[in-house]
Amino acid sequence: NAKMILSDSEYSIKCLKEIFPEFKNKITRVHFSIDEKKFKITKKKNLITYMPRKLPDHSILLLFYLKNLLPKNWKILALDNISEKKLIYLLGKSKIFLSFSSLEGIGIPPIEAALSGNKVIGYTGAGGMEYWKGKIFEKVENGEIADFGQKVLKEIKNYNSLWIKKTITERKKLAKQYSKELEKKSLNFFIKKVRLILN
Repeated sequence: NAKMILSDSEYSIKCLKEIFPEFKNKITRVHFSIDEKKFKITKKKNLITYMPRKLPDHSILLLFYLKNLLPKNWKILALDNISEKKLIYLLGKSKIFLSFSSLEGIGIPPIEAALSGNKVIGYTGAGGMEYWKGKIFEKVENGEIADFGQKVLKEIKNYNSLWIKKTITERKKLAKQYSKELEKKSLNFFIKKVRLILN
């Protein structure tokens, strides 16, 4: 009985249209924005960050895999139960972010990590495939722990501080993909559709 169905990812829209083709004209894409100005690239440390609330069994296995292989001057830190200010600070300091996105529409933490100058390695999640592009992101198939670990170790070995400058254009494109302007545009379109329904 819904007059309109909203989704924030192309993947979810595709699935909805396949499952409910009779309602495809009711489905509307809305965009959310991420304030890129919040996320600063500060002096980087040999730090790897991740969020343990996503697929904790996978992150435990990966940390076990890396335990004796990680160089002694590198540290892995869980971003858990911390303020937004502390989260932004730590993302700005870390060089690598481990993504454990699962079945969600669009995983936001990997975007925030990328805008903070991290190399993002891991699972795309379903909706995340729409932004998982370029040198900023390194895809790992869900459950491939050994491959995940090897990609992390390879990134550590080859890490170059110039990488931040070389990937500026990619980060700008990513920020534009989740800009306030695009969010406003999609909301205005949504309002117009609502007015048509009400009239």
